[in-house]
Amino acid sequence: MGNEKALQAFMVKVAEITTRLEELQQYTDDHMGASPDDVNWGHVGGAEYLLAQLTQLTDWAYNRGEHGDA
Repeated sequence: MGNEKALQAFMVKVAEITTRLEELQQYTDDHMGASPDDVNWGHVGGAEYLLAQLTQLTDWAYNRGEHGDA
C-alpha cells in the first residue's frame, strides 16, 4: 500500500497527542500545581490561557468557532 508510511507516521503522532492529553489531565487533576490557599490572579490568567489554547484546538477539531463553516 502506498499510504503505509503515512499511516505509521500518523499513528505515531496520534500516540504523542494522547500522551500530551494525559499529561494535561494530570496537570489539571493536580489543580495546575496550585495549592488552594496560594491561588492568585496569576493562576487565573494561566488557566485562562490554557483554556483559550484548548478551545482553539477543539474548535479546529470539530469545525466550530472561527474554524467552522460560515
